Amino acid sequence: MALDFSGYEAARRLHAYLLRHHWREHRLIGPDPGIRFNSRIGRFLKSYLGFLPWRDDLVYMQAQGYWVLANWLLWDRTGEADCRDVAVACARYILACQRADGAWVYPNPEWKGRVATAEGTWSALGLVETYRQTGDREFLQGALRWHQCLVETIKFERVGEELAINYFANLGRARVPNNSVMVLRFLAELAELTGDPDYLQHVPGLLLFLQRAQRDSGEFPYVAPDARQGGRVHFQCYQYNAFEFLDLTRYFQLQGQTGLPPLAARLLRFLRGGQRPGGSAYFACDNRYRTVVYHTAVLAAAFRAAQQRGAADCGPLADRGYARLRRWQRGDGSFPYSQGDYRVLRDRRSYPRYLAMILLHLLLDDPVPAAQGLRSGASEQPRTAASPPALGSAPVVQGGG
Repeated sequence: MALDFSGYEAARRLHAYLLRHHWREHRLIGPDPGIRFNSRIGRFLKSYLGFLPWRDDLVYMQAQGYWVLANWLLWDRTGEADCRDVAVACARYILACQRADGAWVYPNPEWKGRVATAEGTWSALGLVETYRQTGDREFLQGALRWHQCLVETIKFERVGEELAINYFANLGRARVPNNSVMVLRFLAELAELTGDPDYLQHVPGLLLFLQRAQRDSGEFPYVAPDARQGGRVHFQCYQYNAFEFLDLTRYFQLQGQTGLPPLAARLLRFLRGGQRPGGSAYFACDNRYRTVVYHTAVLAAAFRAAQQRGAADCGPLADRGYARLRRWQRGDGSFPYSQGDYRVLRDRRSYPRYLAMILLHLLLDDPVPAAQGLRSGASEQPRTAASPPALGSAPVVQGGG
């Protein structure tokens, strides 16, 4: 039976758009919805007055990590040297931006000087996969420097036997499950790649924190409460929990567990209520009117991953989400950011950080076979959407630069 490559074709069109409009000097650069005033008001002015030359380009390291992973996945599927070269060039840029202490500085001027767990961890995941694909140890060393920064600078918050990674280094003590899940995955990636189980020493405390933070509905709150603060339950609930589902399933895969362990199964129960009948994702439990495009992409990817792990009822949910996502794609290959903001506004600007996320999640849809005969050792089996990128089974190709 012929494969339906519509999702793959959408990904290639988006990839070409990013190369044309945001790939400069070995990194993705462009505007971002940002925080504070820009997130609340400024981005809408810039969107509706797009003819003005706004000079607000930023380089998010999180965007570079997603871009590296997407290009390696494309190379694994197509054998196209250009995708490999882009991945390696961007990974080298990530290394060039890394400080001696292993950190990357947050790009947004409102948070100047901060070191964020998400920025560093996604940068390091890009380095991990580049080492896996090339065997070049400088990429592994960069990932290990970030591990040292996590442990010694950002640090874990301990409540009893629970461990939660801090959101920033030396700033606040909020226990945010989303950050702890991505670090859980990162630690498992390091252990799998190096064969050193010492990288898993913080895993029991992280898992205990996640088990106790998870609500009866299966949702992970945005900020988990403790004796010091009340926490915050709902904030862009479905997209954060979808990202957490993907990272959790990747962690369980690396640990050799099949199916959906209870932590992930409960989370999936919550995610099933996050999709509108038309396929788009609800913004949050307490905001059902706003729509953000990348939320739909990650929720669809989570449903596809669940389907591949045995949750057959999630297949139609994934199909519906991806179909809705493809209908949003514009003629140039890009996607708008949002609609229904404050019920009547929309943001049509092109944000490379979120476009890179959409690209990766589009690539997790179609089971496109890996390239055959285009590079040595290419798998003859299709890479499925059962797990996020950076598959441990991906072949190591020496000198991929």
